[in-house]
Amino acid sequence: MRQLPPSIMRLGSSVVDSLPPAAAQALRKSLGRPGPRTIALEDLDDELARGAALFSTSQDEARAFLESLRIELPKDRPDDPFSGAYREWTWEIYRKLSGRAHYSIANEASPFDLPQAILRPFPFETGSAAIVGEDLVARGHLMRCIGEPSGGLIPPARLVEFGPGWGNLTSDLVSTGFVVTAVEVEKQFCQLLRERCPQPSKLTVVETDMLGFTTAEPFAAAIFFESFHHCSDHLAMLEGLHDIVAPGGKIFFACEPIQKMDYPWGPRLDGMSAWSTRSYGWLELGFDAKYFEMALARTGWKSERRQIAARWNRADVVVATADPTWHKPIK
Repeated sequence: MRQLPPSIMRLGSSVVDSLPPAAAQALRKSLGRPGPRTIALEDLDDELARGAALFSTSQDEARAFLESLRIELPKDRPDDPFSGAYREWTWEIYRKLSGRAHYSIANEASPFDLPQAILRPFPFETGSAAIVGEDLVARGHLMRCIGEPSGGLIPPARLVEFGPGWGNLTSDLVSTGFVVTAVEVEKQFCQLLRERCPQPSKLTVVETDMLGFTTAEPFAAAIFFESFHHCSDHLAMLEGLHDIVAPGGKIFFACEPIQKMDYPWGPRLDGMSAWSTRSYGWLELGFDAKYFEMALARTGWKSERRQIAARWNRADVVVATADPTWHKPIK
């Protein structure tokens, strides 16, 4: 058989990648490239045990194995993604995935060795150059979006970062000269942030859930880097950001799972997300790109997506600004 030119092959791959997961998998299967393997929820523990064994020897191999899995999508999904019935459908998926009766913010705990993390935090502790490289590219793209030549933020602008975790981006922001308030729910991460900060005078750490954070003085921007998808009420968070971001300010959603999905929003069903939810109880939500745009509009925000490359969308940044015509609902 004659080999297709590389440009045509790349175009075909881009078309496949642009489809929702189920449609993309069906097309790959018809082309002899089936992609992720779909498993039933009752088989999850056996598969995750294999993944856990791989983590003991190689982060790269373990992640590749988990990324090769996909949980079968539950049926009977309510039509309206903004309805209470749909929300309950998502929580039922979480309960089955996590094996827990209910979700609590305490489930977001991340066990780690603090002294070791101060010296070598994630992703560096993985020992995987590939994982570190992806993280560096993603943070670099976000920093470029924050300081874009037209309308970018200039130090010492005040920024609030929600869910900073290991503090890699926090250090980038502070080292650049920004004044940062880090909102982090986990006590040990709060301590890590303070220990790692290169300029403590430019960092304020607030230990609270992102939904409970308030401020008397709004910020120039709010930043979510791999954290928004842990929010237990994303619509309330989006609406509340009007009181946190100053008029004319921006929200940056970076490295968030805002992609094409087979359902509007809910717990992600890829193997890596399922492993995190099952192992720790973490809330690992995903948002279909069209739904997220509607959710932003519904809560008074306009958005624009910034990409590095069409086929490497993990590092995409969604930038939102307030819609001046929107008025907060009276409750």
